[in-house]
Amino acid sequence: MGATIRRITILGCYNAMATTLFGPMDIFNQAGRLWNRLGKLPQTPFFDVVIASVDGKPIRCLNNVLVQPHCSIDAVDSTDLIIIASTTYIDKILETGPGLVPWIRRQYARGAHVASVCTGVFLLAETGLLDGRSATLHWGFADMFRKRYPRVNVNVDRMFIDQGRLYCAAGANAGMDLSLYLVEKFCGRQTAIQCAKTMILDMGRERQTPYGAFLLTRSHGDPVVTSVQEWMEAHHTETIDYDRLAKKHRISRRSLERRFKQATGLTPLGYLQQLRVDSAKRLLEDGRYTVAEIVDLVGYADISFFRKIFVKLTGLQPRAYQQRFGGYADAGSGNA
Repeated sequence: MGATIRRITILGCYNAMATTLFGPMDIFNQAGRLWNRLGKLPQTPFFDVVIASVDGKPIRCLNNVLVQPHCSIDAVDSTDLIIIASTTYIDKILETGPGLVPWIRRQYARGAHVASVCTGVFLLAETGLLDGRSATLHWGFADMFRKRYPRVNVNVDRMFIDQGRLYCAAGANAGMDLSLYLVEKFCGRQTAIQCAKTMILDMGRERQTPYGAFLLTRSHGDPVVTSVQEWMEAHHTETIDYDRLAKKHRISRRSLERRFKQATGLTPLGYLQQLRVDSAKRLLEDGRYTVAEIVDLVGYADISFFRKIFVKLTGLQPRAYQQRFGGYADAGSGNA
């Protein structure tokens, strides 16, 4: 008797990133196929995958390519798993597809698993299914998401999150990580390993922290905090006296710390650490400096303390970060 073939519906909406449609689709389609084909064994597919749009019409992707779906959502009576591809303009999507949220909720109530990739979590959050639960998404959209969905617990450290029958992946490539994880969940570890090997994909990536960048918040509307930010950014490699900094801006240190935290979500010290680590990341990516040199260049005196802060904010040791992001100078040389 053959393996149970599960039905997967990849939901594409306006301005989806094409990778978030086709990446998961290829992984699920190849499960039980490519490994067996290469080993000259009978192919045993595990999934039946379709792409659906709200009305069955082509999906205009972020790269301006039109993707013809297999069907509309109304043609999908039942499915085992829905994967929501990235959705950049959530208000437009809701306006042009008022049936999307009820359809997702209906499928979930019938027992379907629902996953989102990158900003697809905006549409998943609109269903209310994530209220009181944890979710992740691309680090660049986290603040926007938090403001719109305050009942969802955002954890941008995670590459993907499993909440039972609800899943979120951080970014486009994290959708591949989540797809491998779901292959393992539905079909077992060995099948997932076979998928990873045949498609040359890493398994076990759990954190997106090393890929993040420090986004300087300027939209908070507090001119004093903005002025302090600008001064700190220009002087972040120096020793900062916060009492003098507050006096320079004609407020007390206590008021400075309160207003700064309220406006940016960070204390002045936390902001300084982010600035210094961000500078260190760029120097490590440059590749011309040792870690000891970088510690001094960004304003730290203790290399052990620097490493502790760096790991806290990036999830990697400085040398490991440099090895991952330090460039491709030797990639084509053929030297071991």
